[in-house]
Amino acid sequence: MNRIYLKQEVVAVLENKLAINFRVTKELNGWFVYEGKKIARVTIPKGRGDLRKGTQSSIINQLKLTNELFSRLIECPLGEEEYVQILKEKQLIPWIN
Repeated sequence: MNRIYLKQEVVAVLENKLAINFRVTKELNGWFVYEGKKIARVTIPKGRGDLRKGTQSSIINQLKLTNELFSRLIECPLGEEEYVQILKEKQLIPWIN
């Protein structure tokens, strides 16, 4: 795994790049929605500081990404359009051409 990211950094990127709106309960829960369909549910612990390695791996899996693609998402080269293309290639958005 590459570097461990800050919780608030990951939340900000997911809100800004993927338009995920988090609901606050015991944790932050949100959905990546594409064309009105819920595609990927993401859960992030509340608070500040570094994500635990296992928690970060869980978030990567929830987003259906690899470690490398997750790093690209957080560090800027990967945006929503490329993320949607990745999901299409994995056939996780099967109803789209």
